Amino acid sequence: MPPAMDRSNEPLITAFSAVLRKARMNAGLTQEELAERADVSVRFISLLENGKRQPSLSALAAVSAGLNIPMSVMLTIVESRLATNHNNRGGDENTPSA
Repeated sequence: MPPAMDRSNEPLITAFSAVLRKARMNAGLTQEELAERADVSVRFISLLENGKRQPSLSALAAVSAGLNIPMSVMLTIVESRLATNHNNRGGDENTPSA
């Protein structure tokens, strides 16, 4: 039987939050401006950036569009950050390598 999905993957949430904040700041946008562009609430952007919420695919698409960044690029950056953080920690015996 495959392992159960970890619905509270803290490293993933942390990586996404950091990537989102950096992308927003690099775009020169406030949380308010991104929220308006993405048609979501300012509170939702804040919760995403603080790792208190995880985006649905629809929300990820909206936020990516608001940043003018393809979802695939945003997720690639998140994956890269995860790999970097994983390597800096020395790896985890229970995490399969890619």
